[in-house]
Amino acid sequence: MSSAQTIILIAHENKSAELVKLIKKRLSVFEHYRLLATEETADAIKRETELEVTGMFSGRKGGEIQLCGLICSNCIRAVFFIRDPVSPAADEPDITPFYRACDLNNVPLATNMVGAVALTHWLGRKVEALAPDNRAPLSTVAEAG
Repeated sequence: MSSAQTIILIAHENKSAELVKLIKKRLSVFEHYRLLATEETADAIKRETELEVTGMFSGRKGGEIQLCGLICSNCIRAVFFIRDPVSPAADEPDITPFYRACDLNNVPLATNMVGAVALTHWLGRKVEALAPDNRAPLSTVAEAG
């Protein structure tokens, strides 16, 4: 698997369950990528799936900065940063550096569940072409948000 087959997964605490639900519904897509996440998001995904997720530093200890730096090294295929725009905790990871890093390096960034569903569909286009019977209907996945 090439380094460009790596996905970053981050979710604010109130949005973690939504991201995990999407991953579970589209497991056939996510299992084909190397997954990196902040410690909290990695733990949430591992609890609910059998996917291998590399947990970086906790968001409280700068894990999002660690992950953001990887975007600039051209080794990231996509970023899921599902944020809580209404009531984020004071110690939640900051998305601002991701906007710039993703824009400068042409890396797609999903910040809400509608964007996450669309990005998942885009990521899975080759996987689904090989095994179309193993995918969940897009209408079912949209309910994840």
